[in-house]
Amino acid sequence: MSEAPFFGRVGALEQLGDRLARAARSEPQIVLVDGPAGIGKTSLIRRFLGSAHPGCHVLRASGDEMEMHLPYGVAAQLLAHARKVVDVPEEELERTTSPGGPVPDPITVGSCLLDTLGRIQDHATGVLVIDDIHWADTPSLHALTFVLRRLRFDRVLTLLVTRDATDLRLPPGLRRILDADTTLELALDGLGLPELTALNAAVGPSPLPRWAIARLREHTGGNPLHTRALLQQLPAEALSGGSTSLPAPRAYERLIAERLEACAPATRRLVGAVSVLGMSSPLHLAAQIGTVPDPLEALSEAMVRELLEEGAVGSVPRAVFPHPLLRAAVYHGLEPAVRSRLHGLAADAVHKPSITLGHRVHAAVGPDAELADDLVRFAVDQSEKGAWSTAASASIAAARLSPTPARGAQQTLRAVEYLLLAGDVSQAAELERSVREMPPSAEQHYVLGHQALTAGRLDEARRELNACWESGGAAVETLRSAAEQMAWLCLIQGDARGIVAWARRGLGLPPGTRSTFLRDSLAIGLAISGDYGEGMASLAHLPARGPRNSPEQLDGLLARGMLHLWNGQLGDARRDLEDAFTSHRRGGLPYAALVALGFLTDAEYRSGRWDEAIAHGTQAVSLAEDTDQISILAVVHAFAACPLAGRGDFRAAETHATAAAEHARVLGDVNDAAFAATALALVHTARGHHEGTVAALSPFLGQDIVHRHGIDEVGLVGWRPLLVEALVRTGQIAAAEEVLVPYETGAAERRRWLDQAAAARCRGVLEGARGDVQAAEHAFRAGLGHCHHGEPCWEQALLRLSYGAFLRRTGSRSSAVSELEAAWRVFHRLRATPYVERCDAELAACGRVSVRPREAVHPVLTAQELTVAQMAARGMTNRHIARELVLSVKTIEYHLGNTYAKLGISSRTDLLGKLDPGS
Repeated sequence: MSEAPFFGRVGALEQLGDRLARAARSEPQIVLVDGPAGIGKTSLIRRFLGSAHPGCHVLRASGDEMEMHLPYGVAAQLLAHARKVVDVPEEELERTTSPGGPVPDPITVGSCLLDTLGRIQDHATGVLVIDDIHWADTPSLHALTFVLRRLRFDRVLTLLVTRDATDLRLPPGLRRILDADTTLELALDGLGLPELTALNAAVGPSPLPRWAIARLREHTGGNPLHTRALLQQLPAEALSGGSTSLPAPRAYERLIAERLEACAPATRRLVGAVSVLGMSSPLHLAAQIGTVPDPLEALSEAMVRELLEEGAVGSVPRAVFPHPLLRAAVYHGLEPAVRSRLHGLAADAVHKPSITLGHRVHAAVGPDAELADDLVRFAVDQSEKGAWSTAASASIAAARLSPTPARGAQQTLRAVEYLLLAGDVSQAAELERSVREMPPSAEQHYVLGHQALTAGRLDEARRELNACWESGGAAVETLRSAAEQMAWLCLIQGDARGIVAWARRGLGLPPGTRSTFLRDSLAIGLAISGDYGEGMASLAHLPARGPRNSPEQLDGLLARGMLHLWNGQLGDARRDLEDAFTSHRRGGLPYAALVALGFLTDAEYRSGRWDEAIAHGTQAVSLAEDTDQISILAVVHAFAACPLAGRGDFRAAETHATAAAEHARVLGDVNDAAFAATALALVHTARGHHEGTVAALSPFLGQDIVHRHGIDEVGLVGWRPLLVEALVRTGQIAAAEEVLVPYETGAAERRRWLDQAAAARCRGVLEGARGDVQAAEHAFRAGLGHCHHGEPCWEQALLRLSYGAFLRRTGSRSSAVSELEAAWRVFHRLRATPYVERCDAELAACGRVSVRPREAVHPVLTAQELTVAQMAARGMTNRHIARELVLSVKTIEYHLGNTYAKLGISSRTDLLGKLDPGS
C-alpha cells in the first residue's frame, strides 16, 4: 500500500528536525504533538521519521482504549520494540513486565527503560515515540515521567502524541514536564488552502474552484482526515454546487460504512474483528473470531480500500488501522449484536486475563453476577500484586455489572480506594459524587475520609474516618485501613497520643496481607511522646538486617531508622533508612520508600556526609514529584535544603525551603511546617542573617504549639539551636535563655549526645555574650566531650568554630587557632563555603592564614560528580552506578568525563589515587 499523501506542515517538520539535531548533540529533547482526532498528528510523525537520519533507532508504542488498564502495557511495547535494535537482557523484561508476578513500581520499570535507552545510544540517537498517550496505562505514564526527568545528557528525542495535553489521566508530574519551557509543543490545526488544493489534486474526483475548497475548509476546519474522506466519497458537483450542503464531519462513520459496504463479506468481517481487538491485531486472531477463511486476501482488499494497513513485514502478520478515528468508526458502526458476539469470541481466543475480562465486559448486555464476581476476584488479585490501576478498572466494571445496587456501590467504593492507592487522585475525585450519593456505610465513610485526607481537608477526613470506625458491621480490612489513615492524620497534625492510640487499634485487628504504616506510626508516636524506649521496644520484631520479604520483616523499619536518627545513632540510622528505602521500593509502600530517602538525607547531613545528602535529597524530591507523592514533598524539600545551605548554594536551598512551606500549608501538616521553617532558618543562619532566622522561627515563640504537637521533643526538628544562637546574635539574651533551658533539660533527660552537644554550644555562645567566661568555657568543653562519645558529625565542627571564636575574643589565641583549624578542615572537606569564610576571618584575627590541607584534592567536583567518582572507584560499572542513582548511563558518563578533566586523569584506574579516602 502506498503512503497516503502528505501536505504542508513544513514549519513543524523543520522544528522536529532541529530538535533531532540537538538531541544528537546530547541535548535530550521532548516534543508534544497535540490536536483533535484526524488533524494529522500521526501522519506528521510518520513523515518526519521517514526523512530522519537512518542512524536513528526508534522505539514506538501506542496507548489503546482496550488496554489502558493493563499495567505497563505501553512500557512493554517499548521494551519489546527495543529488542529489535539492541540486546535487552531477558531478566530485564521478566522483572518489569512478566505476567502473574508482583507488579513492579514505576521506578523499577523506568530504570529498565533508562538502561535500554543507554544501550541504544551506544549505536545511534534514540527516538522515543508514544502515540495516544491519553490512552496509555497509568503505571507506564509514571515510568515515562521518571525517564524523561533523568534524560540530561542523552542522545534521545521523545515524541509524545495526544488529543489533549490537559487530560486528567496524565499524571501531574508528566503534565509539568509537558508544560515546561524546554518542551516544544506542536499544536496542529487545520490545513490551509494551498495544502487542501494539493490534497484535492491528489485524491479528489476533479479539480475544484478555489471558493469550493475554501467552503470545504470552513466546513471541516481543514481537518485532513475529514476533508480527504469527503473528497473521496462525494462527486465533484456535490462539492462545488453552491446550493448543496456538505455532510457534517460526524458523518465520517457513514462514509467509512459505505467504503466497507463495497468490500466482500469476508473483508467486512475481518475489519470488524480487528476493530473489536483494538488498533491492531495478529491477522490469524482476527480471522479466527471473524471466521475469515482467507485472511491474506481479505487484508489485501481492506488495504486497497484504505481501511487497514499491514503490520511490520518479517514478523507475525498483523492488521493495523491507519488511524484511531477510522477504527472507532468501524467499531461503532457494528450492529450491537454483532459487536457483542465478536467480543465474546475474542474473550475465548485471548489468553491475557485482563484483556479477556475486558472483552467479556464489552460482550455483556446487562447485569451479570458471574462476570461481576470474576471481576471482583481479578481486582483483589491485582491489588495484592500492587496493580492498583488495573484493580480499579476491574472494580468499576464489576460495579456496572453487579445485579444489585448494594453490590455495585461496594465495588465503586473499592475502585475509589484502589485509585487513591495508585495515585490517580483526579480520577478518584470524578467518582466522589457517586460515593456521596450512596447510603451511609462504614466503607463509604472510609473512602470519603481517605479522599479528604489526600486532598488536605483534615477536619472532614477526621469526621468521616471516625464515623467509619464507630459504625457497626465494618469489615476488618476496612477498619484496619481506617485506623491507618487516622494514625497518618494524627501524624500530620502532630497529635502524638492520637497516633499511638489509632496505631494500637489497627494493630489489635487481625493482620492483612499488605504492608501498612501502623507499626511505623506506633513507634513514631511513642518517640515524639518522649517514650523512646517503648518506641524501640515496639520494633523488636524486626530482624537486624534483610531480607525483607514480608510485612513482618518490613513494617516498622522506617520508624526504627527515624528513631535511631533522633537518638543520635547516625550510623544505625543510615543503615536502616537505606534498607527501608530499598525494601519498600521492592514490595512495600511507595510513599514510605520516599520518606525513608528523605530522612536518610537528614542523617547524612547531620553526619557530615554532604555529597551523599545532596545526591539523596535531590533524588527524593525528584522521585516524589515523578510519582505524585504530594503528601511527602514538604519533608523531602526541607531536608534537601540543608546541605545546600551549608554549601552556600542559597538560591537552591531557599527554593527547596519555600517549596516545603507551600506544600505543608496546602496539606495543613504542622510537622512539615516545622521542618520547612527550620530549613528556611538554616538558610538565613548560613547567610549570617540572624534576624531572618528569628523571623522564620518566631511562630514557635510564646505558644504551646510545640507541646501540643511534639515539635519540642528533642532530636526531631532542630529549630531550638538555630533560634537560640540567632536570638543571642541579635541581643535578645533573655529570650534565648527561655528557649534554651527546656532544650538542655530534654537533651539531658533523653541522654542524646548529639542534642546535648548542640545545647552545650548554645549555652557557650549565650554565656559568652553575657561575659561569663568560666560558664562559657565549661559549656564548650562539655559539648566537645559529648561529641567524643558519639561519632564524627557536623555539630562537632560547629562547636569548634564557636569555641574557637570565643577563645579568640577572650585572648586565648593559641588555643583558638587549634580549634579553628580543626573546624576549618571539616568545613573545607565539606565545601561549606560560608563557614570556611567565617573560619578564615577568625584565623586572620588570630594572626594566622589558613593553609589548604594536602588531603583536600577534589574541591572542584560537584556533589554528583564526587558520588559517581566514588562509586566508580569501588569498581562499579557505569550501568550499575546508573541503576543505583536512578540516572541514565549517559549522565554517569558525562559526570565521569567532567571528573577526569577536573582531576587531570584519563581513566577509572587513576581515581583511587585522586580521591580522598575519607570522603
